[in-house]
Amino acid sequence: MYTVEFEEEDTVITVLCEEDDQEDVEVIIGADGTTFIRQFQEYKNEYDIITLTYAQLQDIMAAVNSPAGAFRVKWVTE
Repeated sequence: MYTVEFEEEDTVITVLCEEDDQEDVEVIIGADGTTFIRQFQEYKNEYDIITLTYAQLQDIMAAVNSPAGAFRVKWVTE
């Protein structure tokens, strides 16, 4: 299950763990394409955060259904 929220300048996607054995994961996409993925770590009482470009996020999405190998994604816009 996930939620999508459109804030003033960001899009926030929250992916919930339905088995409740992992903390929720938030993907925050800024207006400039900077993307943050964060997950709260209760034992540290803080978030673990990684920062990537939107293109890197798109590569991750494409990789989910790819076979083994090296690939370059070419995104076509009209």
